[in-house]
Amino acid sequence: MDTIDEIIISINHSAASMFKSRSSDLEQRSIQEVVRNPELQKIVKSALGSGDHREGDIVLYQDEESILNVQTTSLLDENERFIGILIVLNDVTRLRRLENMRKEFVSNVSHEIKTPLTAIKGFVETLSHGAMDNPDEAKRFLNIIEKHVNRLVAIIEDFMRLSVIEQKDKSEDIKLEKGKIRSVIKTAIQVCQAKAEAKKIKVNLICSEDISAKIDTQLFEQAAVNLLDNAIKYSEEGGLVQIEVITTDTEVCINFKDYGIGIPKEHLPRLFERFYRVDKARSRKLGGTGLGLAIVKHIIQTHGGYVTVESNPGEGSNFVIHLPKFGYTA
Repeated sequence: MDTIDEIIISINHSAASMFKSRSSDLEQRSIQEVVRNPELQKIVKSALGSGDHREGDIVLYQDEESILNVQTTSLLDENERFIGILIVLNDVTRLRRLENMRKEFVSNVSHEIKTPLTAIKGFVETLSHGAMDNPDEAKRFLNIIEKHVNRLVAIIEDFMRLSVIEQKDKSEDIKLEKGKIRSVIKTAIQVCQAKAEAKKIKVNLICSEDISAKIDTQLFEQAAVNLLDNAIKYSEEGGLVQIEVITTDTEVCINFKDYGIGIPKEHLPRLFERFYRVDKARSRKLGGTGLGLAIVKHIIQTHGGYVTVESNPGEGSNFVIHLPKFGYTA
């Protein structure tokens, strides 16, 4: 680089590709001209002005957002005179996103566990300071403590379930065998029957007896239970949940359709993240751990499939499990 005009003397193919250009199109041009990024220009000016090492991240907005880590090193001539800088660029987009996800995950876990623990601690202290002398109050407080303990147990159980699924997937310990989809869905309906009856919700299954896929029956049943449980939770009393299984040339698609409150579009891309909730207060009130859809996602991925969702506020939601057809339906 020219120390006055900040001219790019040489740039390799990898660096040029980060700016969606060719090396020949960038060389002998001002860096301000070819890369309109204030953060990069600030790092370059500082490095050229001081001759010291500089490092920082910059965000580029081209076809999509990318994050580059920028490091500079001084260039000296044979007389040890400062003549410019060498800039090293590393694409750290995926790394930074993973770091942010980890930080957000740790924060969410801490919050999810701390909330019931704080409540339990508070009510235990209240009981120990005289509330035990009032049987009615003591019973009410103990019921609240039990509720929060059950919530903690549910969170831990879902964590363990998710961990087991991930470990099985990594070790390829999941055995997929041909199984009847209707049979598994009927079992999931039986598991959720009490909750459906409590809200007078009808669960309607449309599935041919001969539709099969390669599945781990126990894991697939868990995914179905989670989706059906959600559909029941977010449906109005007396509503309908419809499960319809259809086949295409390449897939077996299991639709879990409810006609409940629906989900705003902006939340759909993040629904399968751990602890992500559209309405945190409502979800906790209904007993959700925030891990149910993440478990569904991982289970279906172990089956070589994926999950999609379509929803509109006030019109309900349709979660669809897509499984590979493996060339047969019966």
